[in-house]
Amino acid sequence: MEQMEKLLIQAQLDCEAFAELLDQEQQALIDRDMPELERLLAAKAPLVDALSRHDRAIQTWCSQLGVAPGDDLRQHIQSSDSASLLQSYTAFQAALQRCQASNLRNARLVRHNQQATSHLLDLLRNQGESSQSIYDRQGLASRSGSPRNLTKA
Repeated sequence: MEQMEKLLIQAQLDCEAFAELLDQEQQALIDRDMPELERLLAAKAPLVDALSRHDRAIQTWCSQLGVAPGDDLRQHIQSSDSASLLQSYTAFQAALQRCQASNLRNARLVRHNQQATSHLLDLLRNQGESSQSIYDRQGLASRSGSPRNLTKA
């Protein structure tokens, strides 16, 4: 049990470090700071590897105990009468949830930026809704029949 507690403590610390990088990533995404995003990506890689190792170790521990990760594991830890192990597990779960929420937030921000960039590229390519019938693909005035004055363009 002591080994599992140490594993959970280290996993919690790695989750917290990863969440901090995700918070920095959010700001870099907002600022569209590509060099910072590349630096953060490089900094996140070792933590992703460490978190994967922690996951495999927890999975192995669960299979040895014959419990499934998640609620079964929580119940097993609660029944072990080890307050420190339960505290470590609870702290790890909280850190893990923070990582997940931060990662989802950044994914939404990336999708929003991609959509905005795509829309701007469509406008530049003259494929946007508002300018679609003003010019054709060659940049010539549209032959839609009704000329538009400059204020409508």
